[in-house]
Amino acid sequence: MTLLLDAGRVVPVSRLVTAGWGEEPPDSAEHQVRKTVAKLRSRIPRGPEVIVTDGPGYRAVVKAGQLDLLRHQQLMGRARESLDAGQPERAAAQLREALALWRGPVLAGAGGQVIDAASAALEERRLTAAEQLYDLCIDAGEAAEVTGELRVLVDEYPLRETLRSRLMLALYLSGQQAAALDEYGRVRDRLVNELGIDPSAELTGLHERMLRQDPSLARPERSSTRVSQRATEAPHTLPFDVPDFSGRRSELEWVCDVAGRAPEGAPRVVALDGMGGSGKTALAVRAAHHLADEYPDGSLFIDLHGFTPGQPPLSAFHAQGDLLAAASIPSEEVSAVSAGRAARWQSYMRGRRMVLILDNAASSEQVRALIPTSSDSLVLITSRPRLTGLDGVEWLSVGALPERDSHQLLRATLGADRVEREPDAARELLRLCGGLPLALRIATARLANRPHWSVQRLADRLRDHNRRLDELTSEGRGVAGALLLSYQSMPPDQQSAFRLLGLHPGRYLDIHEAAALLDTDALSAEDALEELVDARLLEAREPGVYGLHDLVRSFVQRIAQGQREPGDGVAMQRLLDHYLHMAEHACDTVFPGRRRIEGGEEHSAAREFEHKEKALQWLDQHRGSLLAAVDAAHDGGLLWHAARLPRELGFHSSIRGYDASANVALEKGVSASRRLGDRSLLRLNLMNLAMGKWRLGQLRDAVGLLEEAVGLSRQMADEYSEVECQARLGQTYSSMGELEHALRLNQEVGRRARELGFTRLDGSSLSMLSLIQVRLGRFEEAMESAERAVAIFDSIEEIQLSVTALSYLSQAIEGLGRFEDALARADAALERCQQIGMPAALPLVLARRADVLVRMGALDEAAESADHALSRATSSTDDINRATVHLSAGRVRYAQGDLDTALAQQRLAHEIACRMELRYDEACALWDLARTTEAQGHLQLARQHRSAAEDLFSLMKVPQTAR
Repeated sequence: MTLLLDAGRVVPVSRLVTAGWGEEPPDSAEHQVRKTVAKLRSRIPRGPEVIVTDGPGYRAVVKAGQLDLLRHQQLMGRARESLDAGQPERAAAQLREALALWRGPVLAGAGGQVIDAASAALEERRLTAAEQLYDLCIDAGEAAEVTGELRVLVDEYPLRETLRSRLMLALYLSGQQAAALDEYGRVRDRLVNELGIDPSAELTGLHERMLRQDPSLARPERSSTRVSQRATEAPHTLPFDVPDFSGRRSELEWVCDVAGRAPEGAPRVVALDGMGGSGKTALAVRAAHHLADEYPDGSLFIDLHGFTPGQPPLSAFHAQGDLLAAASIPSEEVSAVSAGRAARWQSYMRGRRMVLILDNAASSEQVRALIPTSSDSLVLITSRPRLTGLDGVEWLSVGALPERDSHQLLRATLGADRVEREPDAARELLRLCGGLPLALRIATARLANRPHWSVQRLADRLRDHNRRLDELTSEGRGVAGALLLSYQSMPPDQQSAFRLLGLHPGRYLDIHEAAALLDTDALSAEDALEELVDARLLEAREPGVYGLHDLVRSFVQRIAQGQREPGDGVAMQRLLDHYLHMAEHACDTVFPGRRRIEGGEEHSAAREFEHKEKALQWLDQHRGSLLAAVDAAHDGGLLWHAARLPRELGFHSSIRGYDASANVALEKGVSASRRLGDRSLLRLNLMNLAMGKWRLGQLRDAVGLLEEAVGLSRQMADEYSEVECQARLGQTYSSMGELEHALRLNQEVGRRARELGFTRLDGSSLSMLSLIQVRLGRFEEAMESAERAVAIFDSIEEIQLSVTALSYLSQAIEGLGRFEDALARADAALERCQQIGMPAALPLVLARRADVLVRMGALDEAAESADHALSRATSSTDDINRATVHLSAGRVRYAQGDLDTALAQQRLAHEIACRMELRYDEACALWDLARTTEAQGHLQLARQHRSAAEDLFSLMKVPQTAR
């Protein structure tokens, strides 16, 4: 950068060091400079010829056509020569061309003192050139033409009095005397309030001369010859290229690549579509400025008002007239007849190489007549819907900004310091804005105007789902307004379909969910969804699956709540029916042999699943929507659905391990069942909630729920339900260390399950019986129980429960000293666990393998398995198996001689076991702690741990052989 700032001149190495490190460079600074130069030479084309070594430093060898700065300096020099030669019009043209090279703040960013000083000097040079240009324009009688440009600069530099004086004079000379005087009042107030000073004598003098209408302020009228002369100049009407434009690198490269492949003699048409506020116009303007040098005949921009509040879309007829006027075509040459005006427009564009931006288009018909028929021009069209009626167009959908680009925009608009002070709040703000540039800019503008606000405060305000759209509104511009225009532009049937989607509780939906809401078939629902995709109010995720941007979701829910119709309740009930029956079918497939719940009507849209993988995939994809559906049903008074759906979530969670959120749904199921007075559904939800709490280690809560469920089963004389609840009680008592009580319960459950023909429960009771028998040292009995459980599960193709049974079988066989067989059973459990994807059970199975491998002396493989188990366990919430996993890791480290790590793992296991009241695991942790502390030489502490462990083992009647 420093070399380019002084292109053609030798820059000493010492100056490069100062530019890079300031006043305190490292000792290796000169070496690093030379190393960096060498890298640059290797990476840029003809690098050694561009960066040459010259005496004490380096010199950049570039031409004016390669560097905007050199071209700018060249044009400024020519402008001075033209002025000296008495050619002000030519000087003005050269100054304007020099200023057109500016793309925004030069050298923006953190570059050190040298770069900052150079940046400030260049910016001052630019402003001085601009003031000189506007002096020439005003002197030439063109005051009215430059007021807009002056206004932009004054807004950017509100305290620069020399710029303000030019704006005042331009307004005064263009007949806006009141506005000119008002400008003086603005700058005076600002100078007093911000700097505590009065306007300069020059500005005050100009104000006084205007008050008395001093004749010396007058300028000559603009001559007709100048009008015709300016009409031949290339028009440049592109909007300002925002300096903090961020991201969209790949999209910009794509547009430039498409433009570069344009066929000769024909226009290249690029259409950018996307939801309102996605930054389409900013991208088109940035691309146009970037490509401006490739199109020497100028640039034109027009807002077609396809989605502008309070304005109808601009017709092609009026758009042609506005474009011709922008190109300085005299009004007398523009026909008032449609055919004549179209011909004049095409005649103007013929043979020209220009950039044309047709912004904010509503339809294909609106823009078709504006596309040049014979021209090497680039046409950039922006629209919300995809204009599929246009032929020969290159399409690009502009979606949400990626997180990295959003963060870049946040830093550019809000300032790096403020963002870095609150990194977590900044990330939350980005998430709440959903990568929508309009939302981000409004949010950052609010923060910029409220320096006393923290980023977290705005994030907190945006977190309120009902207020978010209101928070993202400023000065009549907002996300809600942008989306409302898209909604209002749709035909009534599309509006109705979109409004019904506001009843959907989740962010993603498939065509079958839409069919249920819209009361139609899947193909018709897909057509309706695709129309909303074309309107950019819905996102196509994958075949048959669609998504709502978070802010669009807030908007459509507001529409649905504000425009309720009689059929909304029925539509919601259809959706909940669909969810219930699909979830039941999926869980019946994944968990074969479970009891069916009577009382629901079959639904014609429910589909059988071909195999477990498909059913589990459906449950995975719809988990979020099912959780939200329970909330919607409970809050909306659809209590039967609120009571039925949670069961399926509980079953799914037993594999996928999201018990915290599933338990919330089950608690609502309990509430809905109580309100319905349905004892059967209440018993079902109590039992499933108990199991969710058991998996989280909340054992006392689980016992209380199960005892209530047992009581309800007896009231209903429902033997199946009673024995099922007793099985869960036995499982919970086993975890609490009440082994003999658990043993008796499971033996009784097994007997009654066989009498009732309840095969799945018979297998479950045998599996749990095996674990209890292992803990009691009855290894032969435990092996027999586990083998019978595995056989039952294999007979009904129940994979999930067979994983646990195989793990218990491995423990029993290990207790018998058959380590190779024990490892084989653990490997079989692992294979099945990975086959179905069971994140909740995987850490336990991996820990089981590690325990066997330690007994076999394969410590490296044991450590690998234990580490894997730890990584999977610690990435999830605390559950019933966490203590077991830490115990296994501790045994591996103890065997490897890493006593400190072993001790840390055993202490973690002890803390978890105590907190969850896992008495057997607590005793095991104390036993292992005793062994480790003894090896470390802490004999008294070891005796304390061993004594406490023996007391617990004795209480549970665990023999020495099982400790």
